[in-house]
Parts: sequence; C-alpha cells; structure tokens
Amino acid sequence: MLIIQSQLLTELSAMLTVLLSTTKMLTIQSQLLTELSAALTVLLSTTKMLTIQSQLLTELSAALTVLLSTTKMLTIQSQLLTELSAALTVLLSTTKMLTIQSQLLTELSAALTVLLSTTKMLTIQSHFTDNFSGLLLSFL
Repeated sequence: MLIIQSQLLTELSAMLTVLLSTTKMLTIQSQLLTELSAALTVLLSTTKMLTIQSQLLTELSAALTVLLSTTKMLTIQSQLLTELSAALTVLLSTTKMLTIQSQLLTELSAALTVLLSTTKMLTIQSHFTDNFSGLLLSFL
C-alpha cells in the first residue's frame, strides 16, 4: 500500500507540477492579453486621431481651394482695375482735349462775332458812302 501511495504521490506531484506549469502559462497569457488590450487601446486612439487628422486635412484642402479661387478672383480684379485705370487716363486726356477745344471754339465764336459786327459796320458804311456819293453827285 505504501508503494501505491508512493506512486499516487508521485503521480500527484507530477500533476501538481503540470498544474503549476499550466497556471504559470495562464498567468503569462493573462499578462500578454493585458498588454495586447493596452496595445489595441493605443491603436484605437491612434486610429481616431488619424481620422480626425484626415478630416482636418480635408477641411484644410477645401479652405486652400477657396483661398486659391479668391486669389484668382483678386488677380482678375487687379487686372480689371489696371485696365480701368488706363481707360480713365485716356478719358481724362480726352476730357482735357475737349476742354481745350471748347475754349478754342469759344474764342473763335467771339472772333467771328467781332468779324460779323465789323462786316455789318463796313456794309452800313459802304451803303452810307454810296448814298452820300449819290447825293453829292446829284448836287453837283
């Protein structure tokens, strides 16, 4: 019976050794699962951050597209203002020329008025001279 008990104790010792080994493996597996859980948490957090960064980059791209469009519009407006400035310069020059022409026409009109008055006076003098000459001849 002692031999059987000894064999049972040996088998029990072997089982306890296997159980202890299994317990150590389960402890290691539990630690690995804990570390894996932590790594997955970090990965999930990183994925969320990458998603947010992707959304921010999309919004930034849209903002840059609007800025580019606005810049193009401002460039076009600048070109239009340059052309408008040139047109206004031509208009100002033309207006100055028209003002000078108007002044010259006013002076010419005044000169023509004087010439017309002088012509009328000369015509009257000529008629008077003709009439006076005719009277003088009739008295003679």
